[in-house]
Amino acid sequence: MKVLSIMSSDLEVLITELEAKITDEKARFEVLITKLEARILKLEQDPVEREAKKNRKFQTRCIQIVKEILNEEPIIKYRPPFLNGLELDAFFQKCRIALKVQGTQHRLHSTSWYKDVKKLEDIVNHDRQK
Repeated sequence: MKVLSIMSSDLEVLITELEAKITDEKARFEVLITKLEARILKLEQDPVEREAKKNRKFQTRCIQIVKEILNEEPIIKYRPPFLNGLELDAFFQKCRIALKVQGTQHRLHSTSWYKDVKKLEDIVNHDRQK
């Protein structure tokens, strides 16, 4: 009987320790969730991020439409050797058609996208090459 009493006592200590650890972990996760929610809210409110999301959605939809028309899977983010590292959004090998979707950042100068006009000029020149 005494052995059972000691084991029961040890189990109670272990249970108490585990409950404390669980409480600590819950608190840690709540802090992480709060930080993530704040970051998501900031991204949702950031006009540059919203525009970038819009551009990505538009780009994805354009690729999907061409994919359906051509009935071919494209190579996404294709960098042909002759463009010296410049990237095309999609390349359809069988039909030999490349796709490059340009968002507003390719046409309008915005300090949120580029620190100076020179960067925009570089982008426009790269677009002409493509």
